Amino acid sequence: MSAQQASAPVRFAGLAVAAVLVVLAAAVGIHLLRERGGLRPEAVKPPPDDRVVDLKERVRHEEYRDGKLRTDVRGANFFLGPDGRNHLKGSVEITDYNPAGEILSRTTADEVVYDTSAVHFGITGRVRVEAGGVVLEGDSFDYDKDNGLFRTASGGSFSSKRMAGRAAEISYSEGADEVRLAGGFRAELAAAGRDGETAVLSGDSFLYRRHERRGRAEGRAEFTGSRWRGTARILTFDAAEDEGSFISVVFDGAAAVELAGKPDRGGVAADWIGLSFVPGTSQLSSVQARGKTRLSLSLPEASGSTVRASEALLMFRADGELDRWSASGGFRAELDGHADESRVLEGESAAFDASTRLLRASGKPGRPAVADSPRARIEASSLVAGPAAGDLEASGGVKCLLKPGEEGRAAGFFSAAKPVFVSGASLVFRGGTKAFSFVGEVQAWQDGEFLLAGELDLFEATGEMRGRRGVAAGMTRAPAAGISGRRIEVGGEDMSCSSAGRVLSFRKKSYAQMPGARLGAETIDAVLGREGKGVDTLTALTSVVVSKGRYEGRGDRAFYEAEADRVTLTGRPVLVDKEGGSSKGDKLTFDLGDGKIRIENEGQGRSTTVVKS
Repeated sequence: MSAQQASAPVRFAGLAVAAVLVVLAAAVGIHLLRERGGLRPEAVKPPPDDRVVDLKERVRHEEYRDGKLRTDVRGANFFLGPDGRNHLKGSVEITDYNPAGEILSRTTADEVVYDTSAVHFGITGRVRVEAGGVVLEGDSFDYDKDNGLFRTASGGSFSSKRMAGRAAEISYSEGADEVRLAGGFRAELAAAGRDGETAVLSGDSFLYRRHERRGRAEGRAEFTGSRWRGTARILTFDAAEDEGSFISVVFDGAAAVELAGKPDRGGVAADWIGLSFVPGTSQLSSVQARGKTRLSLSLPEASGSTVRASEALLMFRADGELDRWSASGGFRAELDGHADESRVLEGESAAFDASTRLLRASGKPGRPAVADSPRARIEASSLVAGPAAGDLEASGGVKCLLKPGEEGRAAGFFSAAKPVFVSGASLVFRGGTKAFSFVGEVQAWQDGEFLLAGELDLFEATGEMRGRRGVAAGMTRAPAAGISGRRIEVGGEDMSCSSAGRVLSFRKKSYAQMPGARLGAETIDAVLGREGKGVDTLTALTSVVVSKGRYEGRGDRAFYEAEADRVTLTGRPVLVDKEGGSSKGDKLTFDLGDGKIRIENEGQGRSTTVVKS
């Protein structure tokens, strides 16, 4: 935060102190004025009506102490007016000096009027009070000695080297040691060393209690610095011990603070907002908000993002830039972005770190954190958005709904026209590649189709799919040609799926479980049904084993036709009877529907043997 920005509350605190000094100086001047015997005529009978009596002209009164001039009072004339009050009129000037001969204060006016009891004083006509580097000006001021009250209700202004302002009403109470501005006030404070830059405090009324070092502005209260702007129905502040800076500022009632001084650069709105500052400066240290809190901040997704919560806390770096923020008591974050990247985060609490650009969201028991977007809805114990647009990580009981849509995921193992449900221990989604990566007891299903895996990657744009650490896919073949629906499960250590060829490929310890038979091999490729349902064919290679009942066929290659419900084993196949017998042939065919196994030999001695399994 710049030097100008850091100086606003410091100078405003100085303004309040200076205003008090001005009022005190004027009050002292009046007090001295009424106390000087040379200015007060001796008691006389009531004067005749409409006449001026006891006229003294070219009045000058000097008071010395320890041989040094302490007070100098001058005026064109002095008289007892027809109103029964004393008048010092015409180029009135009252100057007080300190023991070193330096001017403490100077008050000038056209006239000073006071009653014979020296209780009520009126100063009128081009009134100007100078004290402590501050100038107070107006058309008229009153002083009430008994109540120790100095005030004007006809408007006045004040200024100093770094400030200038006006108020419709100004008053100062000696006993309470407080200054009040009312009827609307505005103060402009120039930033030291930065020409043309100012900070402004305004409102309907203002109260400053000097001995408590506390101030209060009410009614459209507004305080604006070059890096932030705050408004509320009520503004209160605590000044430092030396009154040279603020410790804190509070905005209460329809409160709002704009960061960077502009609404489009971020801000906070709430029922209550409290600001704290770097000691001795006006530089923001933190912003705390409570009650219907709304944050408009730059988040991983876009600068227009909005966060709503019960409470929020913002922390700032030494250079005045936002360092981190948190929201609690239930929150909702609307993360703007492109049409397919915008999302809503909800949960119990959230925290954002500007250095990492990560937004972390947490749920609570029975209410997980939620991320909802046009492409998916994700629930988990904790969510992390960022740092790039669209990026999201989830952990702790992850549940994901992949939504159908015209511009959503491409067709693959699962149909793109229907939702897909996925659960797992954790999830990583990258907006750049539009890839979902699930880890830990992953389950994915759609209607009767399912996938189980230790790890599962889904590529939304292409429909490609990859699985690791043990994968199983369950598919149902739709009834056709008099064959009822059949369920097939295919698995292996690793799996990949290409939407282009509708091929589901399994590697390492692969298997296919079919009604009445099981196929095992090093690799199995499953060609998916044309309508995305079930399997059309299976091709198994390397160390192939087909088990049906008490028979087991072994070979190098197997081919399964779902429509015929048949497995053909080739590559020097051998049929083994678990009771000890075995048969060899060029081809073994397992008809799963009728339970027959055919052993065929090619060549001149071509033969076929049928075994009823």
